[in-house]
Amino acid sequence: GYPAAISALLLLLLLSGAIERGRRFVVRRARILGQNDHFVRAWSLIDSESLETLKRAEHYYNQQLPKIKVAARNFHVHAYFASLKRYVTTEKVGWYEMIGYRVKEHARLLASDKRDDYRVEKDKCVMMEFFERNQFPMPKIFKVWRVKSKAIQDLTERPEQILGDTKFPVFLKSCHLTQGSSKGTTPVKSLLELKDSWTWFHRWINAKWQYRSDDWERPWAADMNLLTNTLVPGLLIQGPFEIPKGPGCQFMELKVEVLYGYAYLAISNEPYKGTIITRDGNIEVYPGIRRGITNAAIQNPEETKWVEEEGHLPKVWAMAERAAKIIGADEIRIDIFIRRGDPDGVNINENSLSSGMGYRAHSTFLARIWAEGHFKEWYNVYDNQIPVYMQTEADSPNFNHAANAS
Repeated sequence: GYPAAISALLLLLLLSGAIERGRRFVVRRARILGQNDHFVRAWSLIDSESLETLKRAEHYYNQQLPKIKVAARNFHVHAYFASLKRYVTTEKVGWYEMIGYRVKEHARLLASDKRDDYRVEKDKCVMMEFFERNQFPMPKIFKVWRVKSKAIQDLTERPEQILGDTKFPVFLKSCHLTQGSSKGTTPVKSLLELKDSWTWFHRWINAKWQYRSDDWERPWAADMNLLTNTLVPGLLIQGPFEIPKGPGCQFMELKVEVLYGYAYLAISNEPYKGTIITRDGNIEVYPGIRRGITNAAIQNPEETKWVEEEGHLPKVWAMAERAAKIIGADEIRIDIFIRRGDPDGVNINENSLSSGMGYRAHSTFLARIWAEGHFKEWYNVYDNQIPVYMQTEADSPNFNHAANAS
């Protein structure tokens, strides 16, 4: 009868809620475990290829550390990032712990000083304005909306005028949703699709405009949500980064970790998830489940040799370092597109100040560099009171020392 149906529905809702909470718990634990030094080293005890990968990562760290220290001595960290030092009492700190300290400090600065510099990462429209202001090559931004009704009107009444003769797909992106779990980006494959599927796109815009980020996948979620809850909703439409046709790996997005103005390594999900690229030109890939879990790398496969041979990497490192120097960040991830056959066609895509990427055997060493730089005060500090998202080269003292830091 009716009471039984209600009871069954309530039970189903309780079960679905419990399942979702369980799923989130497992995802969070898995992400934390993947960054854990003991977890990485445990695989090296039972897998010889994993051990060799770990040895290479440690050798690379020892090789690069003197160069990073030289760069750091000439690097000026903006006070917004330098105040993280208050939490660092040892250089033996994990990657997730360092990000947690940063997010906690940014939440404190928001509450005490109303500093919203985190918008250079967490507001995608502000991020893109920063890139444009500093003349980084990037896929074209056609339009930014901060009023939902205007976005809906423009996309229904004059998409041809906005997009012109662009190639497709183009991408609708929510300004205030940057975490992957928010699914704040959707492709538009053609003008015809935008018109024929407008009901779906309209529903998507309404849903994303109302949605607020919840960084539930990360241990710093509570502090991060304090930041993202302040963001003003918005929408932008962006053109494509054109990818050449051809077999195999024709494109990569290199997510570059820059520490104290020095590009240390890049990680990519092309051609396989968690590909690692280092400054010495070595490329490690992890095809298959076993290699992906145990960090047992294959070095320099044929399908990625064009990256080194065509000379993409020096341009990637230089672009990432320039962005980090303008922002004055102690640590930042700069995401850069490259394509086969066009080493001058590098384009900036995004940045991250709270990267949850798994850096495999390098995670411990990245965290150690970041923490040691604060613990031993390698760097200089500046504070010009300009929000980092408004800065240009003219505002940053790092460009007075570009020759010394190269």
